[in-house]
Amino acid sequence: MPAAHCVSSLEGVILQADQGFLDLVRRREDEVIGMSYRQITDPRDLKRSADMLAVLKDGAAPIRLQKRYLRPDGTSIAANLLVTRFSDPGRLVSTLFWRDSGRDPPPARLWEAALRIRHVHDARVALFGADLSTDPIGSLLIGVYLAEAEGRAIGLGEIATYAGIATSTAVRWVAVLQQRGIVEVEAEAKIDLRLTQSGLDRVEAMLATVYEAPDAAVMLV
Repeated sequence: MPAAHCVSSLEGVILQADQGFLDLVRRREDEVIGMSYRQITDPRDLKRSADMLAVLKDGAAPIRLQKRYLRPDGTSIAANLLVTRFSDPGRLVSTLFWRDSGRDPPPARLWEAALRIRHVHDARVALFGADLSTDPIGSLLIGVYLAEAEGRAIGLGEIATYAGIATSTAVRWVAVLQQRGIVEVEAEAKIDLRLTQSGLDRVEAMLATVYEAPDAAVMLV
């Protein structure tokens, strides 16, 4: 799963960073916040980073990039990034991986596949309307998976909005998923929904097909 998250301005100035990112670059939070990506990017990868920023558009699919980060001792460490641009306010949200478990495909690829499915779903809603874009179970599974991968909680209200269904409908589908051993409730369903191990294994097997057959991303939306 993702090793670190970082939020920056559209110019690449770091605004927020989690502990994983601080561990990656081996710096304190007060050193990192306000720092430009240029200050911690290996000079060999500066052009690659600048080119990525230049082409990344709001609403576009996340861009995947590998680059090296500089540590205070002068060494570099390579990391895989998935960078998404958001507007209002303009922000770049990066998820970084620098260790994979060795699975095929690795967690970074599975998370990327889930993001692709979400992006296609959003495009479908924009082009055809929400009423022609509903897939409650698929959306619920991808929404819960992404929340876990990104280290955040997701409850019934948020997952219902993501799936484009009423909360009462989400309650019924979550109950079915619980009965099938796919979803479990941590604390309250209103606050925290999670995949069981069996559910996680099955969702990741589904996501793996995106790489085995790229066109499956559209079919899974």
